Amino acid sequence: MRYLLNRLRSSGGVAAVRELDVTPSEQRALARAAARGALIRARRGVYSLPDLPVEVLLAAQIGGRLTGPSALTHHGLWVPPARRSPELHVEVRVAVRVTGPPAWARVWWTREKTTPQFGVAPLESVLAVAAAALPLAEAVAVLDSALRRTWLTPSALALMAASWNAPARRAASRTDIRSESGTESVLRVLLGEAGIEATPQPRLPTAEHARADLLVGDRLLIECDSEEHHAAPDQRRADLARDAHLVSLGFIVLRFDYRRVFGHPDDVVAEVAAVVERGEHLSARPTAR
Repeated sequence: MRYLLNRLRSSGGVAAVRELDVTPSEQRALARAAARGALIRARRGVYSLPDLPVEVLLAAQIGGRLTGPSALTHHGLWVPPARRSPELHVEVRVAVRVTGPPAWARVWWTREKTTPQFGVAPLESVLAVAAAALPLAEAVAVLDSALRRTWLTPSALALMAASWNAPARRAASRTDIRSESGTESVLRVLLGEAGIEATPQPRLPTAEHARADLLVGDRLLIECDSEEHHAAPDQRRADLARDAHLVSLGFIVLRFDYRRVFGHPDDVVAEVAAVVERGEHLSARPTAR
């Protein structure tokens, strides 16, 4: 029985008996293991390990594999806060029978013979669904994180996105490999939608490798504070000292935390726009005679 468990584990923890290529006697052994609780029978002819993540098991019970926003954490990608919700995105072959999928599940049908059929979809499928399902700013942030954290390159993403639908292609066209956080990516896109161009990770004159999160014009610096990296008192004091030094050099510094960007995005964009409307994002220059 141990070799059957190992085979199941090597298949991602969940698989159909036909994918495992088991003999009739081995199939009966799987059924006995499920009966005594050593395995879980996800659906007819589909078995999973008992320690399988619950969302992957639910996707298998529906008839497919986890994809899109629901699979982001499994690929180590940035997860928008709005996606921490019960909605489950599942990729299912059109040939598979799904009886009344629950209201909290969104099924993405595919005519391709997905391999594996269950478990977690590969990166390419996950990004295509996420880019189509998420709002533009969040979709761009997910794709930016894929450029940062995976093997994906800008040229590979452009090639991959050529077959995506229009909203997903638009998100792919707005990515920037320089972006270093999801909050930064989201704010960059929100400002862009408001007609304000923001450059990610501009160099600063304070140190050799010093950078800001975003630069508008040549003078307005925007810092996007994540909950994890800027909550400690020591880090907060360092941020304030850095901001004061930059202001002394002639910069304007606006600092927005994670909760403001995602909880009150319109207010954040309006505050940046107010500085831009006054022209304060640009250095003073001599008036031409």
